[in-house]
Amino acid sequence: MMHRSQREITTAEPSAAAEALSRTYTTHDLVVVAGSGPFVFTERVRGTALLSLGSTGCSGVLSGSVEAGTTMMIVWLKSGSAVVDDEPVPIGRPVLYRQEPQRFRWEDFQHDVLRIDRTVVEQVAAERGDWRPGPLRFRPHHVPEGPALAAWWLTVRSVAEHVLRGPSEVSAAREHELARFAAAGLLTAIPHWPVGRHEPALASTARFARAETFLLDHATESITVEEVAAAAGLSVRGLQAAFQRHHGITPTMYLRRIRLLLAREQLQAGGDRSVAEIARATGFAHLGRFAGSYREEFGELPRQTAQAARD
Repeated sequence: MMHRSQREITTAEPSAAAEALSRTYTTHDLVVVAGSGPFVFTERVRGTALLSLGSTGCSGVLSGSVEAGTTMMIVWLKSGSAVVDDEPVPIGRPVLYRQEPQRFRWEDFQHDVLRIDRTVVEQVAAERGDWRPGPLRFRPHHVPEGPALAAWWLTVRSVAEHVLRGPSEVSAAREHELARFAAAGLLTAIPHWPVGRHEPALASTARFARAETFLLDHATESITVEEVAAAAGLSVRGLQAAFQRHHGITPTMYLRRIRLLLAREQLQAGGDRSVAEIARATGFAHLGRFAGSYREEFGELPRQTAQAARD
């Protein structure tokens, strides 16, 4: 069995915040200072050595360098501003830290971070890419968009449900399975290849990876399970089994949830387009079924999301 540890801290002292961050991350030259207003720092981390999810907020400024070490560390900014290695961090997009130390500056921010055991990620990448397990390179400063980004958020939602709301004790096999699931989401979102190779046009060559890539490339089009299977050289039954193994759901359900997340992102962006126009643009032909699936997934109707964005 593995124990999911949990740490929480709220403090108004920069020194206590620095101490907490040093326990969570491998940092160098860490500086924590108050901003123009009262200093507040909060952090919550839950998980195991294989997989953990954390959330940090600070009204001040954090700077220094950080290294991921034996994990893959993916962070996404929810509010505020941040720079990593002189590159601005966009709000709402996952950013992957490299293994070597990287300089950072986070100011008046909230962010979440997912950490996955590096060996697990390398093993899953090898299976998806049909190469030997080993160190990976990721496309620098890559910011996923569209269906690839939706696939990432689908992964995060599922992982968060297990890590944050799951039991404190979990079997090693189940935690390893969940870490593999998280690794697959990362590998779908950010192009990667083995160290020593030149960056290929398509790093993943295994059949399931081809199927997933085809599905995401055509997510808003009218495609069938048979077409996805044929694109990957799989039978429909083999495709169904592969999606169950990698994502825990059927390819049809996976496609529908990707489309729903795409629709939600567009609804939240506001603008003049109607709900019907957004539904059609994201692959839904029947507005009534779209509204029902959307409410089941997000707990509100599409028009309510659109109205909140306009307000």
